[in-house]
Amino acid sequence: MYENFDLLSFLLGLPLAILIMAIVFLVMRSVGKKRRWFDERYMKIHEKARSLSWTVTTITILIVWLIVIFMEGPGLAFFLMTAIWVIHMLSYGIGSLIANRSN
Repeated sequence: MYENFDLLSFLLGLPLAILIMAIVFLVMRSVGKKRRWFDERYMKIHEKARSLSWTVTTITILIVWLIVIFMEGPGLAFFLMTAIWVIHMLSYGIGSLIANRSN
């Protein structure tokens, strides 16, 4: 299955890709600040988008979790999905604490 996979190329390309993404992010962030792309309207739109995305992700995790339970039983996939669910909910709880303290 992995006969043609070149691990050296992957290990060299992954940090390079991360570096390029970081540079593009920083350049776009500085250009956006100069052109005032990140105003209050931008923040409100992205808060709503993140909220909707979080809700869709929660429902998707629950559906996949049920499918894994019925199809696979309590095996590795079930415990991985449970771990994803716990991390997802913990991140929400921590985010709520931070947001409540800042407001």
